[in-house]
Amino acid sequence: MCGIAGAISSVWCENARKTVQEIVASQYRRGPDHQAVESFRGARTQVTLGHNGLSIIDLSTQANQPMWDADHRCCLVYNGEVYNYIELRAELSRLGHRFFSRSDSEVILEAFKQWGMDALNRFNGMFAFALYDTSTETLYLVRDRFGIKPLFYYWNQNTLFFASTGKAIAACEGLEPNLDYAARGLSYGIYDDDTDFSPYEGLKALQPGHLLQIAATRHGNLRLELRCYYDLKTRVCMLRETLSGKSPAELTQLVKERLEDAVAVRLRSDVPMGISLSGGLDSATLAGLLAHRHDDIVGFSFGNQNEPTSEGPLVKELSDRTGIEVQFIWPQSADFIQDFWDALEAQDAPFAGPSIIAQYMVFKAASARGVKVLLGGQGADELFMGYRKFQLFRFLELTHRRDYLGALGAALGMFSMIMSESHKVLDYLKHLDRYRSRRRHSGVLRLPSSSRLSIGYDPYSPLSERQLEDVTRFSLPTLLRYEDRNSMGNSVESRLPFLDYRLAELALALPSVVKVHKGYGKWIVRQAADGLVLDRIRLARYKRHFDVDLRHWIENGLGESIRARLREAAGKTRDLLVRGVEVDEVWSNVQLTGRSSAFAEAVTLIWLGNRLRCISK
Repeated sequence: MCGIAGAISSVWCENARKTVQEIVASQYRRGPDHQAVESFRGARTQVTLGHNGLSIIDLSTQANQPMWDADHRCCLVYNGEVYNYIELRAELSRLGHRFFSRSDSEVILEAFKQWGMDALNRFNGMFAFALYDTSTETLYLVRDRFGIKPLFYYWNQNTLFFASTGKAIAACEGLEPNLDYAARGLSYGIYDDDTDFSPYEGLKALQPGHLLQIAATRHGNLRLELRCYYDLKTRVCMLRETLSGKSPAELTQLVKERLEDAVAVRLRSDVPMGISLSGGLDSATLAGLLAHRHDDIVGFSFGNQNEPTSEGPLVKELSDRTGIEVQFIWPQSADFIQDFWDALEAQDAPFAGPSIIAQYMVFKAASARGVKVLLGGQGADELFMGYRKFQLFRFLELTHRRDYLGALGAALGMFSMIMSESHKVLDYLKHLDRYRSRRRHSGVLRLPSSSRLSIGYDPYSPLSERQLEDVTRFSLPTLLRYEDRNSMGNSVESRLPFLDYRLAELALALPSVVKVHKGYGKWIVRQAADGLVLDRIRLARYKRHFDVDLRHWIENGLGESIRARLREAAGKTRDLLVRGVEVDEVWSNVQLTGRSSAFAEAVTLIWLGNRLRCISK
């Protein structure tokens, strides 16, 4: 897990190396174990590649990057892990390839030489890399299937810069924050998606499952060719046909086997590993698969085992059951104030709620313990219909089909779910407009009208298509941004077994009835976890997130800290406020209400104040 950066020019660019060096320096936390920058020239191009190394597999200097192949034809800088590198290395060795390290990076180089970019579909992992082929003077930028690892680029005809983070490129090129990015996030809680949308104007995010090919033309410009190498929808449709006719028991066994293998390949590491634990089904299932088999794995949980209002007591029970030692994170006021600012800096973009800070603290605790790899349960809700909205969507689908008996069962299931979380009913009702395409930000910030998103469900189309959009557009991309920035901000690699592409394709291809059933989401995961997970967790109808008491944090110093920073940025942000509103009113909304929407406004305004170069228009 690392950070990458670089530049390619079709003309002499005197500042390219300096810019890449600045980007690498700014990405230090992504890879504190080794940093290097290398430049070289061809007949038509000038190239600089930079790397921040976080050593996970093969800790020797032979694994350092930028990495050349033995023939000095191709050079690579790479961020991520290809988990099946052992199997690929064996196959390539049989084909005559030589290896001089034990790293997965070298496997990527040799796989490219053997199969070209067709190698991408052989990789099982998370990755963003740049590979330069000197024989054709072509640079390839590649991002993994689901966009787990970030990659940004900026192009000005003659020079293209790229990096794992956008902040340094924006600083070097004078790019302003993208106000539409901020406005859409405040309106919908959706910041990132499957397009090239980014937090800075002019900066593009390489789309998940895509590669960008850059070469020089005879006229002295760069030619960019964007190609999609992975089509999730097509893969799912093909798999759905092969699953037809299988019984629920057979499907459950298949899910369990895929998940077991996804966990197994993600345990390949030469450094200490841990797991992010909560009282929820996803991480508990992963812990169940590790139970009493991996004594060296440590759990990290945001909660207090002696505080009944937190997940701590349940996690302690899970710890006793699995034999996994758990370190609990329950911060004091000085800790959460500093961690708020550190998390905002690590994210380099606004975020919607305080749970992002809690997640940051979990990775920070892992780093302090010397744990460099953390397993997590991200992605399960999107892949197996774990969100509450899918209960409603399933009811609408059955009603539209005139399957009234099935719709009645779905309604009874929803009622059971609502009764288990009756104290949250008002919160659920407040969010209904979000799914009716009526949501608009209406707070104290005066931002451009965000692009209207249709994130509800149209029963005239299959529910599986709406679920696919959660994976590719509406939910997962933003959550993956949070995960990557918080983990990398603490020099920790986050591994997500549920996002193994083989498991993800299977999950999306499953019929809805085995995912939403009897008032439960993720029903088939609950079945697969039988015997692995405490029934108190496995069959719980409630849904919990990090137990963050925002009002407590605000009253114990965070509110005053936010107020001070808002005042500092007032000169740059005044024109972003609704006429007549002062920055103290933004702070007052947070201080008095403790609402996450007011908190998100304050976070957005502070980020804009930090990044704006001039007073907003």
